[in-house]
Amino acid sequence: MSNFIESYRGGVAAWECDQYGHMNVQFYTARFSDAAASVLLAAGFGRKAFVEQRLGIAAVQSELKYLAELHAGDLIRMESGVTMAEGKKLRFHHRLYNAESGQLCMTADVFGLCLDLESRKSVTLPADIEAGFQRVLVRADEPPVAMALPPVEHGFLPSGRTLVQAWECDRMGHMNVQFYLSHFAAAEKQVLLALGYGPTRRRADSAAVRPLKHRIQFKRENHEGAVLRLRSGIRAVEADRLHLYHELYEDESGTLSATCEATVILDALDGSGALPLPADMRQAAEAFAAQLVAPPLPGPTGSLPVPSTPVDGMFETCRGAVDRWEAEETGRMATRFYMARFSEAAGNMLAGGDLTAEQMRQQGLGSAALDYTIDYFRPLNVGDAYYTRTGILELREKTWRFCHFLLDSNTRQPLARAEIIAVLFDLKARKSIVMPEHVRQSFSRRLVTPQPAE
Repeated sequence: MSNFIESYRGGVAAWECDQYGHMNVQFYTARFSDAAASVLLAAGFGRKAFVEQRLGIAAVQSELKYLAELHAGDLIRMESGVTMAEGKKLRFHHRLYNAESGQLCMTADVFGLCLDLESRKSVTLPADIEAGFQRVLVRADEPPVAMALPPVEHGFLPSGRTLVQAWECDRMGHMNVQFYLSHFAAAEKQVLLALGYGPTRRRADSAAVRPLKHRIQFKRENHEGAVLRLRSGIRAVEADRLHLYHELYEDESGTLSATCEATVILDALDGSGALPLPADMRQAAEAFAAQLVAPPLPGPTGSLPVPSTPVDGMFETCRGAVDRWEAEETGRMATRFYMARFSEAAGNMLAGGDLTAEQMRQQGLGSAALDYTIDYFRPLNVGDAYYTRTGILELREKTWRFCHFLLDSNTRQPLARAEIIAVLFDLKARKSIVMPEHVRQSFSRRLVTPQPAE
């Protein structure tokens, strides 16, 4: 039996493609860097070793073979192992596949050294970790195996695997909310691939995967260096939409980090609306849905209704336009950047509550979302201008509930709406705190009275 493990699962973003129309070489390197973290974790060399023993791996030499092109929107997976682990030395072997066609697109052999992060010198691998690498010891000449479908367990299929990068972490010291949403959006395309509707069919149908709603519940923080894995299932199937359920785990501890309820459609790029699900795709989805063993749907976030349009008392918290690098291959703004806009707006909301960035730094305070519901009304395209308006709906002892509207700068019509429950926390203790009275008083002046949603 082969010791290769799946070390990465994701996709090619449009902004990763160069003037030749394919994924640029630098992003291949990024993928095998991410994949190496999963190999290390499988050997017992995870984030714990990084934090407690201050050990890492430094690449010294690599040999890459590019075998086939990858384009924007393609889905990819990697399998990896080590061909040598002894003393200070490691040699990784990675294989990158087009997840839809099974074609081998790249191989990488990477020689590295165990690095003491304090002395910045190479050191011998700890004995237990060196022994652990026997679990992922492979031969580079093993024939590649194209995997048509990932294994399904209780209706869940593996839909993502990646690493938390330092640049994905925000001023609070944890992975920013936009990257959670990015992973869930990518997982949705992996689900469609498993249903037989991959990038090739989407392109042929001139369709985009478009969310109508996401409800994300954040269970714990994730920090740089953590390996994340996702699994996804199908709750229900309608004629023109899928209701999905995603779970994101921090793989080293097996801790559930976040869940996401999602409703998605196949949206015609000509603007004519949702396409009916193809018969074969719908049949496959119904079979997956029949297998799903998942928790019940989450309950409502509060008693007060969320407004269907901006109401009096909401204030502007963000303004901008969609850049080319924020778009998918369809020309539409990627799902991640809706959350990025709302994350930016939240910083301005805090400043309006007498919590400027400087004050938060001085007081050692951070903020975190616990529950996020986004309703998407219309896609945004490159060059579209937008602004956000924000209002506070409810104040509690530790948490507050608020909403953002993302609006078209030209028509002033809503593009998306977010409803959030958030908390302040002590950055040192990493625990939530009671809302300071001066913040409560300031937020009280920002309370709005919503009209019932339509």
